[in-house]
Amino acid sequence: MDYQQRYETLTKVIEISSSAIQINDRLMQTAHFLCLKGLAPTIAFYLLQHRDRRLTLRLAADSGGSLQLPAPPYSYAPPNPSDPLCTPLSTRTANPLTPDFINPDDLFRKARPYGWSLPLIDETQAYGTMVLLHHEHFTIDDEDLQFMLVICRQIASSLREDILRKRSQKKVRRLKFLHRIGARLNVSEDLQSIFSQLPDSSLTFFVHSASALTIYATENMPLQILDQGFKDKTLRAIGLDTSRAQISRAKFTSQPTVVDINSPSTSSYQNFFTRFSAHITLPLISRGVRLGTLEFFLDQDPKAQYLLPLEKPELELLEILAVHLAATVERTRTQNQLNSANQASLLRTRQLTISHRMKNALLAADTPEEINRLTLGALVSTEGFSCSPAIYIEYQEEGKFWHTLFYASDPGSLSTDHNSPKITDDATPLKVLTRHLLQASADLDTHTTETMNTLKFANFETAPGRFRQALSEKKPTIIPTRFVSALNSKLADIIPGRNILIIPIHGKEHLKGLILANADRIKEPDISYITLFTDAATLALDNTELYQRLQNSLATLNNAQSRLTQSEKLMALGEMATSIAHEIKNPLVSIGGFARRLHKQIPEESREKGYSLIITKEIERLEEIVNNVLSFSRADKKVFAPNDINQLISNITALFTRELKKLNIELKLQLTPDMPPVECDGNQIKQVLINLMNNSIQAITGRNDGSEEHRIIIRSTPYCNLDKQQDRVLIELEDTGGGIQEETIHDIFNPFFTTKHDGTGLGLPICHRIILNHKGEIRIHNQVGRGIKVVISLPFNHRENHERTVSPYQQER
Repeated sequence: MDYQQRYETLTKVIEISSSAIQINDRLMQTAHFLCLKGLAPTIAFYLLQHRDRRLTLRLAADSGGSLQLPAPPYSYAPPNPSDPLCTPLSTRTANPLTPDFINPDDLFRKARPYGWSLPLIDETQAYGTMVLLHHEHFTIDDEDLQFMLVICRQIASSLREDILRKRSQKKVRRLKFLHRIGARLNVSEDLQSIFSQLPDSSLTFFVHSASALTIYATENMPLQILDQGFKDKTLRAIGLDTSRAQISRAKFTSQPTVVDINSPSTSSYQNFFTRFSAHITLPLISRGVRLGTLEFFLDQDPKAQYLLPLEKPELELLEILAVHLAATVERTRTQNQLNSANQASLLRTRQLTISHRMKNALLAADTPEEINRLTLGALVSTEGFSCSPAIYIEYQEEGKFWHTLFYASDPGSLSTDHNSPKITDDATPLKVLTRHLLQASADLDTHTTETMNTLKFANFETAPGRFRQALSEKKPTIIPTRFVSALNSKLADIIPGRNILIIPIHGKEHLKGLILANADRIKEPDISYITLFTDAATLALDNTELYQRLQNSLATLNNAQSRLTQSEKLMALGEMATSIAHEIKNPLVSIGGFARRLHKQIPEESREKGYSLIITKEIERLEEIVNNVLSFSRADKKVFAPNDINQLISNITALFTRELKKLNIELKLQLTPDMPPVECDGNQIKQVLINLMNNSIQAITGRNDGSEEHRIIIRSTPYCNLDKQQDRVLIELEDTGGGIQEETIHDIFNPFFTTKHDGTGLGLPICHRIILNHKGEIRIHNQVGRGIKVVISLPFNHRENHERTVSPYQQER
């Protein structure tokens, strides 16, 4: 080859090797060009793999040499210095090939052809050999040989440029991967979302590997293991079994570990390499604390095996990924701790707010029953302390035993409970909260009610010592359920759970109540809040008791004042009645007498007959008014004698039989037979019954609402008044007259108060005075629109002293 040919050949080789096409295409074009130039019939390129440094047939070009080469790529073997094919890699000079060299691992699998092996090498490293092959022996002179070495140097430069470009591209992909992963991890909020961000199809490593994330258990968090990428359940089971076997070792290492098929075998990897090619473990360490491990399981795909052994850049990439992940896990854990602390703080603030509102509700309650129900509602509701369910046990003084009074369970959230009343214009938030808490102990099912009725205790002296100790501490205490259910096995059914909260309610002198509630969801800080709340409930009960005493005292004073006022009215009325008797009664008697005489003398057919009738009727009405006034004002002389009360009732009702039949009013007598006699003034009791019968008849006939129910019921019943230690008789008169309006019910016993256009207002006051003179009581039970029931209570005996007497009825019993 002359100088001009060499120049053209080198120029073409430089042009091909510097082009932008793929390196394999450049090598193929170069081999074809050199074959056409006649350098050799067959030219092959053997390149060293940068991972395992094995010599591999990359490609071959043949222009008629008819040499049968294996299809590339074909991995040969690590370079052997004694092999003429590999010698140029170390000598950096060309070396002839002859069929004399026989290698059992030779890629030709037979005697080699003739040829020359030229090194592809530059100043830094060797890349492989370019081999000129011929089926006959051929020689190359020194000038042509030096020229071929120059061509090999140019091809080596092209190979180096391609390697550097690929390394740059790989580094860029890694940086982009780390940027993407970092951006994803920064916005992730939980471990699952963090872990799901790891697979990235831009890197071959992740495409051919499964992964597992293990977060070690802490004081507030259990062990967590997440996995992804396993192709089937069998692979997942093998991978996670290997992970669990290595977890104890991974806790004590701070460096990544790579175990592949060439690593020393261990028992924990006995079946691992039948399905995987490598196991990579990365410790997650943040601020010197081991948080967990990130593991990768490479499958047996050839592309995955091509990655092994992992080079330093790949390990550095995984280490950076582990650092990022550890920092993110630490950040997430810290954020969760802050969120938990913030939620706990918000919960405490909310509990304090709700507790304050509940205390206001307690202070607004006016009965012990309402206070106890509000206390239970606050304990069991989610707005309160979530101690659902709960019961209230109260000591019954009369029977000397403990009885379960109320049961409460969580009524639901105040904002979502459909049964809770809504806040309207006339319902303040305090009223809404009160109704919501009361709902917790309302509408009990039959089973719960029946169970409550059976929960009665004579005393707690035989209770377990732990239970009695809790009662003596005078503050809320949590004890195991077994110490409470020992009192009654049904307590474990009505209050299920492992622990029970005991809240004793102490009075000034002794224990008067007890609350039992489920304590499974109560934490230690909650006890102080519950103590403050129950102290407020106890104070509210004391205030209510004091308020009721004040109310009773005020009612007694008002009653005394009312009686004093009534007495003053009676005195004034008596004086006025005396004056009326002298000034009106005598003239009125004369007028009445003459009017009746004139009325008899007027002919029946005369028009004046009607006028005289009106005059006599009105005079009779005036006489009745005067007589009532005189009867009310004068001090009647009582004549007490034993009377058959049933006979008095029968005699009076007989007077009204014709009138009742005419008015279509049904009369029912429900009289207890064999009633002992009652010491009373029979005439006055008759007057009372007559006045009440007249009022009932007028009320029934005065209804204009179309009601067809016209009925009067009179009952007589003996009973014992425990307050006054006295046997008495009850006389009840009930009608269907429509009742009395609520605004006037309090004035019916006042003299001259009436709702009738022709009434005197003295009928009920006279009845009231007569009953009081008999040391009895008269009460009105009013039902507007339905009727009233008048209840009269009279003692069987009247004695001047206040000692308890024994009635005949009591003797008979």
